[in-house]
Amino acid sequence: MQEIVFILVSPAREENVGAAARALKTMGFSKLWLVNPQCDHLGVRARATAHGSNDILENAAIFSSLAEARAGISLLIGSAAKKRNVAEDYHRVEDLPEIILGKDDTVEKVGIVFGSEESGLSNEDLALCDLLSTIPMIRKYPSLNLGQAVMVYAVYLSKLSLVYARKKERPAGENELQVVKQKAAQVLDDVGIDPDGNIFPRIMERLMLLDKDDLNLFHSFCKFYLKKYHNRLK
Repeated sequence: MQEIVFILVSPAREENVGAAARALKTMGFSKLWLVNPQCDHLGVRARATAHGSNDILENAAIFSSLAEARAGISLLIGSAAKKRNVAEDYHRVEDLPEIILGKDDTVEKVGIVFGSEESGLSNEDLALCDLLSTIPMIRKYPSLNLGQAVMVYAVYLSKLSLVYARKKERPAGENELQVVKQKAAQVLDDVGIDPDGNIFPRIMERLMLLDKDDLNLFHSFCKFYLKKYHNRLK
């Protein structure tokens, strides 16, 4: 299956980082990335809460910004408790395994991003995400804390290995999903769709939901399009 990375942006409490590590270890994940952490992820409280998952903490990668971490991710999925923009689709956490599995070997590494305890992900960080997701809740308050949210996502995403996973028929090739974004951006630019407008990000967002067969079809279209209008073979 694809490698799943859990990314915490500006976590402020050691206990939440430790709880996240414990959630990952319990559900079979090992990759924890921290972006601009505001606490000591190796502190006493973090280690105590991790309870047997200190290896996750000790091997956590540290980044100065989400943009820096994003460079190593094929598909970046943001988590948010509430909608920031009515034009955006927020996918339910329980739907993520099917979405990810549908990518097959077109993506190698999937990042699940969580914002800080106080304010969540900033609009700038949300804009870096390919897809947005949420945990459906009957009541807004009291909301889940960071450690609890990570556990919910880890439980659902564990289905990729426990239920949904299947043997790959061939190893992953090029990072096809990001190539799709590059080619789509070229086509949209050619027809004059403003990257800063509302339509451009919506089209790019929907492209991220394509399964492998649809991606192959899109590549075929781009092959003819780019050859005719840009004299490109790739």
